[in-house]
Amino acid sequence: MNLELLQHFLEETPLLNMHDTTIFALNEKQRWDKADPETRTRQIYEFVRDSIAYGFPKKPFQPASEVLSAGYGMSVSKSILLMALLRYVHMPCRFHGFLIKKEFLRGIPEDSVYKKIPPLLVHAWVEVLLDDRWIILEGATLPKAFIEKQAAKIPFGTGEFNGLGLGVHELDNLSYEWTGKHTYIQRNAILRDYSVFNAPDHYQMVFGNELKKIRTYYPGKRLIKKLNKHLNALHPA
Repeated sequence: MNLELLQHFLEETPLLNMHDTTIFALNEKQRWDKADPETRTRQIYEFVRDSIAYGFPKKPFQPASEVLSAGYGMSVSKSILLMALLRYVHMPCRFHGFLIKKEFLRGIPEDSVYKKIPPLLVHAWVEVLLDDRWIILEGATLPKAFIEKQAAKIPFGTGEFNGLGLGVHELDNLSYEWTGKHTYIQRNAILRDYSVFNAPDHYQMVFGNELKKIRTYYPGKRLIKKLNKHLNALHPA
């Protein structure tokens, strides 16, 4: 890829504040920058997947340092943190935005709460450039232990499934473990594809008018509190 174009996938932005002291300190502890490209990608992917709990923050678009400090996030916020960590260790990556059907949340809150969730929610995943291939990292959205706990509730052989936080084509063939290939965990519930962007900030600029009505595609504060209460109960102790 052209080096000038590649630089766009390594830039710092207000949301991807990769030189924040908290991100610097985290890398000093983990030493991701000392590993080879595939190892650092895998380790960062697994860190964001498993160390950042799944939950809904007050707003989906937060600076990476805030997501790290909070210790939880949904697909958009976890994608922002994942991108910042990857760019800090010079791994080119880009943001892919979507709208996702709320059916992937069916079975988590009681019906009275579920009915109040907007029909469509903002969703995102990260694509990292490794060995001249863009690799999808949607699997970082849900912690491994959360996925395994939820999948165990579903009868074997179910196949395509939307619910309990999952949106998968083949329940018996989940692809959230790092193998150097695409990972997915909610894509089966995706309805609208906004395409790829250099950064989440650029996505906001392009779809700014639509995203001003973010409550159309994101729960309100009271609903977030109720939804997170149910999600917290599902995270293994």
